[in-house]
Amino acid sequence: MRILYLLSLYCCLSVVFQVEAAEEIRRFDTNSDGNFDQWETRVNGQLTRTEADLNHDTRIDYWMTYEQGQPVQAEFDTNGNGQVDQREIYNAQGDIQAVQTDRDGDGVLEQRLVYGPHKSILRIETDENADAKIDQWQHFEAGKLAQIVLDTDYNGAPDQWHEYQPDGTRSLIQLDTSGKGRADEWRHVQGEQLSMVKRDQNTDGVVDEIVHYDSIGRITEVLRDFDAPDQPRTRLVYKLGKLAEGEFDTNRDAKTDQWHVYDSKGRLLRAMYDQNRDGRQDQWEYFKPGQMQPYRVERDTSGNGKADAVWEQPDAKR
Repeated sequence: MRILYLLSLYCCLSVVFQVEAAEEIRRFDTNSDGNFDQWETRVNGQLTRTEADLNHDTRIDYWMTYEQGQPVQAEFDTNGNGQVDQREIYNAQGDIQAVQTDRDGDGVLEQRLVYGPHKSILRIETDENADAKIDQWQHFEAGKLAQIVLDTDYNGAPDQWHEYQPDGTRSLIQLDTSGKGRADEWRHVQGEQLSMVKRDQNTDGVVDEIVHYDSIGRITEVLRDFDAPDQPRTRLVYKLGKLAEGEFDTNRDAKTDQWHVYDSKGRLLRAMYDQNRDGRQDQWEYFKPGQMQPYRVERDTSGNGKADAVWEQPDAKR
């Protein structure tokens, strides 16, 4: 049977209860308002647990546990709803190792901050959709944000990787658009503005499209290599963000054999061809804006670089 010994009066600042031969509980009124607001449990004189009413509303909102006199874990009820919404975990040296928080008051600790030596932040893990699975990881180096990893479809696998420079600017965004668990699109960023995008469109592990942008985010050039024999190697040139010219290697011999010229709205105006693959243009086609078929075709059948055969629609305007 436990025997309690009242060692002091209620009105005093502290009261000590002997619970068992080796365990005691001490109560304190730290602000002298007549209410106890701190409780300490000691075993063989060593502190093992502290409870406190930090905001003095007569309800406990702080719990600390100790091992070998060192803090192990602290829990807080910061909003006074009776539920723990913050938990601190300490290492063997008594330094904070991790902090878990309930950011939305639903009773679930959905964010975890992990610390290294000298309380330097290493990582923040967050469950954004409250499904009890982490879907955001923020990694830090020397206290600065270095990478954010996201699971945007909440399937348990990351699908976005955002890389940051020491000055806090984002430099690269990697995306898994196919759901295969690896990046297949790389967005290079300068000053939060896209400078280049690389894509692996057929997800074979090889980049087959590169898009370049100017300083205000307009496309300047597109390079394509679809890793397929029936797809041409392509170079598209843009002016002021509008498609202006195109170059194509249709037989994939690393030489351009087809050229396109476009109007200010990106509509095909002229197409030129190297039909015999000798490196010189030998066919020219002319289009009216918006039409798919040419209204005039010129050919060089002799190989002298000049058109000697012409076909055009009867109503074509010269």
